[in-house]
Amino acid sequence: MGYFDALTSASFRTAQGGSRLFFPWGTWGRGYAVASEQDYERLRQQMKIYYIVALVLVVGSAIVKIYSAAIVTVLLMGFYLVWMRLLLPRLQPSNERLSLPESMSTQAHLHSAAGLWLLEIVSLVLAGGGVLSIIFDPSNWLLAVPSIGFFGVCAFVFAHMLRLRRGRAGAPHPGEN
Repeated sequence: MGYFDALTSASFRTAQGGSRLFFPWGTWGRGYAVASEQDYERLRQQMKIYYIVALVLVVGSAIVKIYSAAIVTVLLMGFYLVWMRLLLPRLQPSNERLSLPESMSTQAHLHSAAGLWLLEIVSLVLAGGGVLSIIFDPSNWLLAVPSIGFFGVCAFVFAHMLRLRRGRAGAPHPGEN
């Protein structure tokens, strides 16, 4: 399973009765039942495309000028909010919620170990780059501090996912369909 497939799978779960649930707000909101298998597959594909386009736009804009990435991120969030306002009224609300441990476990087991290690290393390098930036160019603190914070948290999360993978190797996990 690829990175974007695993990322997308974290927003979906199969309920005990077999219905497919979509969690547009992750652990911060309730799930929504998707009416048919065809709708489920279409929504999964749309979410995967959204994640791919979002990553390309944010990284591309950051390469051009780092502050433009913040603008692109805000625009992408706005698009997502409008998209969900149009989509969610057509789905059946569910009382089921996605817990943080369940979400982390699903992510840990759907990503490959090699992919998680790569993400861990890249996060540590980028957080370290922020530290070096502060050491060698303290005037650049406005960019360095958020970089250290964001990529430090990412490194912590990926390390936790690696521990989850190692601790439950071969065990079934809730997000796998």
